[in-house]
Amino acid sequence: MDYMFKKDLRLPFVKDTPVTSLSDYLVSKQKLDHEIMLGVANAKVLFANYAVIKSDFPNQWNRITKNTKNPEEAIDNWLLKNTAFISVSQAKSKITNTTIHTTNAKSSAWRPPRYGRAAILGQPEEKEESSPFLFDVKGTGVPPYEEPILPNSNGLMTLSEAVHEVMMEHLVYMSMNHANTDIRPLPSYAVIDLGFDALWLDGNAPERAVLLLRRTTTRPRFQWERFYQGKEVASALLEVELLLRKYGLTASNCGAVRFNIFNNGEELIADRDGKNIELKNTVKNLVMNSLKINEGDTVIVDGVNVQIAGQVETNPLSMRIMDFGRYRFCSQFNNELYSWIDADYQNLNGVFLSKKDKEYTQPDPILNLANTTTTPDFLLLDDFVKNYSKNDACPEELASLFRNVITYATAKLNS
Repeated sequence: MDYMFKKDLRLPFVKDTPVTSLSDYLVSKQKLDHEIMLGVANAKVLFANYAVIKSDFPNQWNRITKNTKNPEEAIDNWLLKNTAFISVSQAKSKITNTTIHTTNAKSSAWRPPRYGRAAILGQPEEKEESSPFLFDVKGTGVPPYEEPILPNSNGLMTLSEAVHEVMMEHLVYMSMNHANTDIRPLPSYAVIDLGFDALWLDGNAPERAVLLLRRTTTRPRFQWERFYQGKEVASALLEVELLLRKYGLTASNCGAVRFNIFNNGEELIADRDGKNIELKNTVKNLVMNSLKINEGDTVIVDGVNVQIAGQVETNPLSMRIMDFGRYRFCSQFNNELYSWIDADYQNLNGVFLSKKDKEYTQPDPILNLANTTTTPDFLLLDDFVKNYSKNDACPEELASLFRNVITYATAKLNS
């Protein structure tokens, strides 16, 4: 771009073709639930990666920015016009959020399977003024048949969550580029301030509710319902996780899919979140041979939680990955790893990797990005996000602080 956008992240991304037709979801067996959403008043774009928007929507970009002196504002208005919506159920809630001021605008939205707080919005059909376009929008509220519930099903996305996801996206991009692989994260377009706050019951301060706009994509069936994954795919996802760990990043260490396995001397006993799991004898033998658990010992096993965008790609060095909310920084890994094969991942039939195995990966001392969280730039960004609702801070400052954190990490890898 030959002009400087103040809210522009100006960060690299993978140039793939986004989904622009709802029929693509049906072809991939993803049933879409339709609903009408309500426009949100006073929404504004906090930051965006404008180069991705220009690349994915060239027709819209050229039309919208033509003959305008402020292309950033024109694109922001286009994003808001097509994505600044909230579900009807969410708009009624007085428990999970402060008052949501809506407008007379309404929009169709479509939810693929397991899109609890996300939906597809945009223009799915050819119109006289422009070609089709779609956005994958996270934070749009719960579906019409649900009510938002605290703490885990509030339907919203907070600013800190969005900043974390976008940060992990770019750190993953840089790490995979440094590793000379073709693994790339699905890019995000922008983060939109919705003008109201998410509320909690645990005494935590209210936090600004936002939308995260992402490139639209389909997903392989095993990622959105219990469906046979297979050993080849399971092994590939495990390899992706190990590659991330070299850089102090992980998709699988947050405890979301975690098992405890105990050897009582006669058999293996497994549980997840305190709930016992019945294991087949063949699986018990598989686990024992893979992890070699001594009598009287309990091991903790983390399930590989890498999410794939698009179609199945069994080459671990050519995947498109997405959903970075559960990604974490980590300087030391201590749990066994498991990547499931069967449709029911809780039966523990899969590919295992013991922490005693030579392939078990710890962060490279030189390439480890986990210490990013201790840098002055990260601490400034963290403080800005925590105090955003109180200060109604400047979006341009948020983009600048974000770029500083990524610049530090880039310099670390390049050095």
